[in-house]
Amino acid sequence: MLTIKGSGGARLVKQIAALNLPANRRKAWHGKMGRAVIRAAKKNIKQQRQVNGQKFAAGKNGQKVLKRMARGKNLKVYAGANKATVTWPNSFTGKIARAQQEGHQEQYNAGRMEKERGQPDYGAPATQDQAKALIKAGYKLNKGKYKSGKNKGNTKSRRVSQSWIKENMTLGQAGLILRMLRDEPGKASWTTETPAREFFGLNGREVDTLGNDFLNDILQSAKSAR
Repeated sequence: MLTIKGSGGARLVKQIAALNLPANRRKAWHGKMGRAVIRAAKKNIKQQRQVNGQKFAAGKNGQKVLKRMARGKNLKVYAGANKATVTWPNSFTGKIARAQQEGHQEQYNAGRMEKERGQPDYGAPATQDQAKALIKAGYKLNKGKYKSGKNKGNTKSRRVSQSWIKENMTLGQAGLILRMLRDEPGKASWTTETPAREFFGLNGREVDTLGNDFLNDILQSAKSAR
């Protein structure tokens, strides 16, 4: 005869009871666990924190991507009698999520960028991002030279707004001036890096809490069904 003692034994009794549940009930509880994982992921994204409690790595674009991926029913739970899988049905979205979760580096060159995004319209107006970058880099409008006074011969300049840059510069001009201000040569290739933001999953405390809650619920459900 098997005798079980202590708190660990009580948990084992509950686990055995859970295993003895019919397949449809085990499937239902796996689905409930999967939905708890989704809620935790959405909470992490909203609070901009990783599973371990640390803040997300800086980068607004990545945070916006995560918020979009966690909207509505983008995340799905596929529950069975023995397990549950939480994932994105769209494989492309899933790849983006993995890159955000684990971090990722991507190598680019002009040919690849043109193939993926098309030939840039260098005659189009400068973008908002270019305007911000130019002002941050110290761009000022040249207004000629002083003709008299203590500054005679020096260059006159004035600051401009982002709106002025977008209205008076093309995409190509803004890019060239920005490279000159930053003293950057044209790059044949470059690497983009996505920092890891581990938003998906449960920490040890959450696993224990959810596990205990669900085991208690399962045991209570089994008693009620008798």
